[in-house]
Amino acid sequence: MRFKTVADVLNVVKDFHEALARQFGELEQLTTSERAQLMLDYLNRHQHHLAEVMEQYEDDAATGLLNTWLQYTPDVHPETLVAKVHDVDLDDVNSVVVVALEADDYLVSLYREVADHTDSDAVKTLFNNLIRLVDNERHSVSRAAFRLSDI
Repeated sequence: MRFKTVADVLNVVKDFHEALARQFGELEQLTTSERAQLMLDYLNRHQHHLAEVMEQYEDDAATGLLNTWLQYTPDVHPETLVAKVHDVDLDDVNSVVVVALEADDYLVSLYREVADHTDSDAVKTLFNNLIRLVDNERHSVSRAAFRLSDI
């Protein structure tokens, strides 16, 4: 998909988080591993939270910023990552965590591309803030996985 405005990017990312949440929730129902179930439940709630954060970014951002047209718009296909989540080994919690972290890496790459290819300081700031958010969330997922390994 090609973006046109900042709002388009935020909407695609929000939809991506919602799709991941749904996928993690479905997998949670399918697994027989208690550890995987706990991790998938955490990731489901985590992705729902991130979708809400994206919506809050949209609500709080100035209309002018949201309507800013992007000269460079990366071609994005988040559905491939959602499909990868679907195919994860449900008995291997580490595989589940790796796929979740790949989604974070994907978003950082997307945000960095947009920030690097814009002349607008406001757009750069927004996407650099989103990079920091994803980095913080990546640490949260890693900590949750580490705590789960103690169970």
